[in-house]
Amino acid sequence: MKKYFDVLKEFKNKRIIVIGDFILDEYLYGETERISREAPVLILKYTNSVYLAGGGANPVMNIKDLGAVPIPISIVGPDSYSEILLKILYDKKIDTSNILIDNNFVLPIKTRIMAGSVHTVKQQIVRVDRYYENVNLEKRSDEIISRIDSMLKIADGILVSDYDGGLINKKIINHINQIAKKGMIVVVDSRYSLKFFRNITTGTPNETEAGPIVGIEKYDEKNIEIICKKLKKILKSKGMIVTRGSKGMIVYEKNKLYKIEPYGSDEIVDVSGAGDTVASIVTLALSCGLDIKDAAFLANIGGGLVVLKRGVATVTQEELKRALKNVKN
Repeated sequence: MKKYFDVLKEFKNKRIIVIGDFILDEYLYGETERISREAPVLILKYTNSVYLAGGGANPVMNIKDLGAVPIPISIVGPDSYSEILLKILYDKKIDTSNILIDNNFVLPIKTRIMAGSVHTVKQQIVRVDRYYENVNLEKRSDEIISRIDSMLKIADGILVSDYDGGLINKKIINHINQIAKKGMIVVVDSRYSLKFFRNITTGTPNETEAGPIVGIEKYDEKNIEIICKKLKKILKSKGMIVTRGSKGMIVYEKNKLYKIEPYGSDEIVDVSGAGDTVASIVTLALSCGLDIKDAAFLANIGGGLVVLKRGVATVTQEELKRALKNVKN
C-alpha cells in the first residue's frame, strides 16, 4: 500500500490538461405539497437550486480536490449559465484563462428536479437536458489546439473528457493523437469517439461503451476480456481499462488481464460523475509513474467513494487515504 500513499503525496506537483465539453448541472429542490388538479402530477414548492460543474468540468474539479493543478481547455458562451460555471471554477482558484468564450455558444445544462417532503431525503424525479444544436465549434479548433500546445511544456498529462458536445472533433483528435505518439500521457474518456484515438496511454470506457466499438454487444466475462484486447489493438494504446460498475474493472496491460473487484457497498446514492472521478485519478496516478493496473486500482476506490455522494461529486486525498487503509491489493 505504501506506493499508493507515496503517489498521493506527488499529486500536488502535477499539472493536468483537461480538454472537454463543459456542462452545468443544476439541482432544483422542491417540497411535495399535493397532486395537481390539472394533471396527475406532483406540485412542488420550490426551495432552492444548487449548481455544480458537470461534463468535462467535473474532472477539473476532481483534479483540483485531489490536490493537483488542472488546466481546463474548453468553450463556454456569454450566457448566465456559463457565468455560473466560470464562477464555480474561479471560486476554487482554478485558472480559467484557457477557456474560450464563443458568442454563438450556449452552455448545455442538465436540470435535475429533486423532490420530497420536509422530513425526507429529496429524490430525483425527472431530468431536463438543454442542448443547443447547430453550434459549429470547428471554427475554434485552431485556437483550442494552440491552447493545448502552449500548455504542453508545463503539463504532466492530458485528460480528454468527451461528452459529445462538439468540441472534440476529428482535427483535435488527430492533434492529440500526435501528442500521444510523442510519449505524453493521454487518457481518454469518450462515449462516442474513443475509436478514433490512437497511441494513447489508456481509455476508461464502461462495458456498454466499449463493446460496440469492437462489434460485441454481450458483456459476459469472456467477452469483456476480448473487448479489452481488441480495443487496445485498435487504439494502439499502452493498455485499456473497462469499468463495469458493480462488477469492478478489467485492465489489459502488457499482454496480461487483471480483474479489479468493486470497492465499497451496494448502497449507491448517485452514479453521476463516477466515470469522471475514475478518469481523473487514472491520469494523475499515471503521471506519477504508476502502471495502468495500479492506477486503475486507485481509481476504482475513488469511483466507489464518489457513488456514495449525491450529485456530480468529487473525492479528496484524505478520503482515498482512509479507504486505502481498509483495502488489500
